[in-house]
Order: sequence, then structure tokens, then C-alpha cells
Amino acid sequence: MILRRILHIQKLKNPRFRRDFSQKVYPPEKIRNIGIIAHVDAGKTTVTERLLYLAGAISFAGNVDNGNTVTDFLDIERERGITVQSAAVNLDWAGHRINLIDTPGHVDFRVEVERCVRVLDGIVCIIDASAGVQPQTLTVWSQSSKFKLPAHFFINKLDKKEANFEKSIDSIEQKLGVKAVKTVVPYENGLLDVIAKKVYKNPENSRKTDEEWCEIQKSTREHEILEEARSELCYSIADQNEEFMAEFLDKFQGEHEKISDQTVIEHLRNLTLSSKIATVSCGSAIRSLHCVRPILDGVVNFFPSPDLRNRLFQQVFGEDLSGLVFKITHDKRRGQLSYMRIYTGRLSNNSHVFNSSQLASEGPIKVFTPYADELKPVEHMEHGNIAVVSGLHNTVTGDTVLQSREAGEKAHKVLLDLKDETLLQSRENSVVFSGIEAPEAVFFCCIEPPSNRQQNLFNKALDELTREDPSMRIRFDRDTGQTIVETQGELHLEAIKDRLKRGYGLDVFIGALQVAYREMLTEPITHTTKVEDLMSEKKRPESVEITMVLEPTDGHVPFKKIELDLPQTARLPRPDWQKAINEGCSNALQNGPLVSFPVHAVRVVLTELVASGGKINPAL
Repeated sequence: MILRRILHIQKLKNPRFRRDFSQKVYPPEKIRNIGIIAHVDAGKTTVTERLLYLAGAISFAGNVDNGNTVTDFLDIERERGITVQSAAVNLDWAGHRINLIDTPGHVDFRVEVERCVRVLDGIVCIIDASAGVQPQTLTVWSQSSKFKLPAHFFINKLDKKEANFEKSIDSIEQKLGVKAVKTVVPYENGLLDVIAKKVYKNPENSRKTDEEWCEIQKSTREHEILEEARSELCYSIADQNEEFMAEFLDKFQGEHEKISDQTVIEHLRNLTLSSKIATVSCGSAIRSLHCVRPILDGVVNFFPSPDLRNRLFQQVFGEDLSGLVFKITHDKRRGQLSYMRIYTGRLSNNSHVFNSSQLASEGPIKVFTPYADELKPVEHMEHGNIAVVSGLHNTVTGDTVLQSREAGEKAHKVLLDLKDETLLQSRENSVVFSGIEAPEAVFFCCIEPPSNRQQNLFNKALDELTREDPSMRIRFDRDTGQTIVETQGELHLEAIKDRLKRGYGLDVFIGALQVAYREMLTEPITHTTKVEDLMSEKKRPESVEITMVLEPTDGHVPFKKIELDLPQTARLPRPDWQKAINEGCSNALQNGPLVSFPVHAVRVVLTELVASGGKINPAL
């Protein structure tokens, strides 16, 4: 009886979730992995709520001001009405599984966007119609452009007095450098879908379903505007595609009505996949639920499937499991949870996997499909999807997970033959994914526990938070004896303090926020150093003499690893020696010679290494 009652309560845990797609299997061509990006307050979370409602995933659309949205589930998010961390959900539209990640818009949390765009296959960028492209829009667009992600723009907040659709289009093209093709245009108090040839008359607070999008009658003003918009759409495609231009202008003499809808969709898809254009729809998500329907149609029609985007990974790994961990969280009951994009193979429950970044096996694991802060257990997850995994205790953000050590060795041989290390890199007879980079700290301050009795809990909490958030760094200042936290800004620091208080019961002391300055080289220098093991009892003590050249670089980035420029007759240093030299350089560059700030924008080249005394310990 008690067990039956517990199961009943679990089923009623969140009555908002109307349909469960976690157990349904979709072929790769029916999967889309997308992210919602934008400047802060452009309406990302509101749009996400409408998409979930429209797809039948939730029973009602929440509101940011009411603090009842699905993807903003942290207390600080609901209290402040902002997104602090990314959240993954999934929905079904037109027989396709859409894995959607809602990302923060505030500059302090840009690492969330950075690690999410790495695992996505397309983005939906929300633009405030009253402001156009804003500063953080430029930042998130730059982050996604690194991976050449197909894009769809949704110009939101058309209900605002200052809204201007055409100016928003101009700002997209001028500031982001992409050709914007209008698939939906505003019309009086409604919208015209140029692809579906339908009109949406959206009275405020409309709650109807399919009746909102209606067929356009001929000999009406709506039909005239549709004809103009359809003609403009065809000319936009013709400007980017010679084949379509020849068919449109020569064969049909520029008469757009003779071009089939399917032909238009196919050409729009090809141009979107090649990033030559970005499709655009519009509306007011807060006022009308169904204006976001063209977003879902565009994702299904114009965005790529996982297999289409990731053919290199299929060549390298075949049917073996490969995945990238892009996010870490902690759960009091399940422990560390790793969010993983599965690129090839199948991730199975209770299996063991190989972490090629750490060169270690882990498991057994438990597999879940994420729905914001709820996790639904599954027996396995096929490639092309996003999964959450428990049991990977030593894994960190950016780690690569493979089927086995042997699978990594096999993939390593294939990658060497392909000679393509843009998204995959060789590492110690295995293969790792590349692409996730955390931004450097902008500010820092001291942080202390409420009392010495809570020091162990304090250390544990900081360790877990830094594993979750790569843009947060902790260091110990030997001079002052203080723990220093490095952050992206004041809001970032407030979020950290809030997590420590609510999640761990630690009301920590925070010192004054200071700017994290950097030191840089102005000219190259050459340095030679010799180290001897004077404590050795050997007749011939171990010694190492190293010569390095330090040169300034253009990029304002921290030191990552040494480069080798040794004489042709010299032997390459052993991998453990190189690792030790890298760690030594990294530690030394943390405190510059001027005022002990970290040294950035420096290139370190090892030009000579002479070792003597027999077997050399890397620690020397």
C-alpha cells in the first residue's frame, strides 16, 4: 500500500508535463539539437515556454514574472526573472524529436552559451524588435559562428510601441553579417506565414489552437501582401543560388506562384545549412502563444539532423560510442551528473565507459533523459541525442567519453590517416573532442566560510561548484592566507553566493570585488635554467638543463602548453617530462614579475633540453 502511494506521488510530481517522449525512439534524421540564444531580456525563456506548450509537452505556458517557467527552475532565476544556467528539454513536433537548450543572456554567464553551442546543430536567436541586435547578441552570435551553426531569427516583442521589424532585419544583416530571409512578416494586428501561405490574426491573450492560422483568401489585402512577400522570398533565394535563379527567372519568368512550396523549402534548407542565409520569423511571444509555430516548422524543415552535421565523427568512431561532456551538476541523491552529447554509438545503462581525456575507465553508469530539473531514467540513449549520466565521478566539463580504451586506439589510427584535427585531437594514443573553452576571470575577491567548523563543507562546496562552472576559479593566496574566487562579474558572484547558501547552508563572507588584471610580455626573452637533485645519494646526481624562449602573442589568452623547437639531433622529451614542464610553466606564469598578476598572451618554446644522471624523475 505504501509503495503504491509513493509511485502515485511520483507520477503527480509535476502535473504540468503532459506528454513524455523519453521512451520513444527516433531515427537520426528525425532528431534536431537546437539552442535558444539572445541578449538578456529579449524573451528566450518566454519563447521556450510557448514552444513546449505548442508541442504539447506542458499543459500550460508559464510566465517569467510569475516564476513558474520550466527552464528557469533555480530559486535565484525565479526571483530575479533571469536565466543563470542552461537547461535542456525535449519535445515532439511533426514526428521529430527536438532537443532544446535554453541558455542565459547575461554576459556574466557566457560560459553556459560557450559550452552549449559546441554540442548543438542549430540555433534560434531571439531579437528584441524595439532594440535590434544588442551587445550580448553580438557575443553569443560570435560564439555560435565558431561552429558554423545554421540559424533562425525570431524577432520578438512586436507589441512594443518602439518595435520596428524592418530595422531589426537591417541590424541583423549589418551587425551580424548574415543575409536575413523573411519567412514570416507582420501584417496589421497579425502575421503572414510566407511558406505555409497562412495568416495569423492574433488578438491579445489568445488561447485558441489551430483556428489562429487561417488560409488566405484571394482578392484580399492579406493576399496582396503575401504575394509581395513571396516574390521577395524567391528573389532572396535567387540571389544566393544560381540554379534557383535560372529556374525562377528563365523558366518561370519571375512568376513565384509557379514555384512549388517544396522547391522553396529545399532551397531554403540548403542555403541555411551552408550558413549563406538565416530565416526570420516574428511575433510577440508574451501576447500570443501561436506566433512561435513557424520556429518549430523552420527547425524541422531547415535545420540539419545529427548525422548530417557530424560525418567526421562517424568516420572516426564508426558504431562505437563517442560523446562530449559539456556540463556538470550535482544532485544530493545521485551525486555528480554529467550532461553528454552522444555523437556516435549507443550509451547504455549499467555499462562502463572510457574517459579518453583522463585516460581512465568509469562506471557502472545510469542514463537519464533531461527535462529541465527533472531526469527520466532510460535503458539506453541512441547517438544524436543529449543524455544525463550518473557514475562518472572523475569526469569534468569538456571530457570525451568513448566505448573503451581499445575503441579509442582504433579511432586514433583512423584520425591520423584523415589528418583532420579541427574538432577532434590526438592525445596519447586516443582521441578527444575539442571546442569548449572557459573565459578568463574578470573580477576576483576573497571568500571565507562562516566558521572554521564548516571548512570541510566549504571546500567540498567550492570543489563541486568549480566542476559545474568552468568560468569560476578558486585559488589560495599564500601571502594573505585567503581563499580567492575569480568570477565573470557581480551577478556571477551573487549567483555563487546564493548557491552556497541554498545548496550547502553556507552563508559565506565575500570580500570587496577587484579587477583581475593581467601582465604581458613586451618583447621576447630567452631563459636557461639548470636544476640538480642535490638530495640524491647517487654518485652521479640527476640534473636537467632547459632553455626556453618566451614571446608575446596577439591573443589575450592564458598559457596552455609549451611548443617544441629542438635541434634535429635531439630526442623528443618523454610525455611525462612534457607534462611536468607544462605544469611548471603554468604555475610560474600565475604570478608575474611586476605585481604578481597572471601572465597572459605568451608563447613558450622549448629550444633545448639536456638531462643527465640516468633515470630522471619528472618531478625534477
